[in-house]
Amino acid sequence: MTLMPLTTLTREDPLSITEQLYQKVVELWYYILDHLGELIWRLIMVVVILILARIILFMVSRWTKGMIEQAKRRNNEQHSRRVSSMMTLFRSVARYGIYFIAAYMILGQFNLTSGMSSLIAAAGIGSVAIGFGAQSLVKDVVTGLFMMFENQFSVGDYIKTETEEGTVEATALRVTYLRNPKGEQVIIPNGSISRVINYSRGYNIARLTISTAYEADTRQVMEVIAQAAEHYAQTHQELVEGEPVVLGITEFAGSSVDIGLTCRVKPAMQWEVERGLRLAIKEEFDRRGVEFPYPHVVTVPGSNSSPVLFHQQPKERKKSDWAAAMDSDGDDD
Repeated sequence: MTLMPLTTLTREDPLSITEQLYQKVVELWYYILDHLGELIWRLIMVVVILILARIILFMVSRWTKGMIEQAKRRNNEQHSRRVSSMMTLFRSVARYGIYFIAAYMILGQFNLTSGMSSLIAAAGIGSVAIGFGAQSLVKDVVTGLFMMFENQFSVGDYIKTETEEGTVEATALRVTYLRNPKGEQVIIPNGSISRVINYSRGYNIARLTISTAYEADTRQVMEVIAQAAEHYAQTHQELVEGEPVVLGITEFAGSSVDIGLTCRVKPAMQWEVERGLRLAIKEEFDRRGVEFPYPHVVTVPGSNSSPVLFHQQPKERKKSDWAAAMDSDGDDD
């Protein structure tokens, strides 16, 4: 199909779709030729804006990292964690701000910001709908700001939320990064955090329940437990803040007498102290010949009955069974 020159087209001659597209392409080509230098300059400015944004982001990241390292060198752990939290939050806010300013400047290079005021006014009409759609985002941001300013937790703290627990790796404007005991990184929206247990603030309590046999001398066993716990506390003063306390009998279980033990420890050290106390008590029990209760199978010679399962010490139980059998035989005679 032969296209008519644009100069020969009149208002009476209707333009086909192909001719309209051809006309627009020609107009765009002439516009590019007429403004080629200006377009190249605007593209150069866009590249410069992007490079400056990257440089500023790098400088902010380096400055915040330096502040964190400087706080760590002061040997004040609580202050260091607080500074780390504030710096990571500042880094997140700065990142959003730099991205927004860079995007606004890039739009300004193509004269697209002149209608921003009208767009903002038009957005006010749909602000209600937008608010409902973005309410979770707003909630995340506001909750994150309150958590940081109220100093609920800091980077390096071990915390527990409704669904997750772990060490805080970073705090951002919208989310919090945790590293759980399995080594997995968990990203939690700040708006979903309504209750936080912080194990890294103040002291903690290590709690143990030691099961002992009914046949054992409970008072003597409690003394053995107290001695083992006291020796552990003296050799691990960097973990323990107070003397271990033997609470006494906490429960009469089906096959054991349970004895409670508590100890005041350093922040987030309760699990390590509990493991250490268990080992120390086990070793002391082995040295003193104190047995832990566990199921035993006792069989009586000459009996066709099935084995009897006892939860007490086998020697004393076996002897009492034979004595009862001998007494019953004597009574029959």
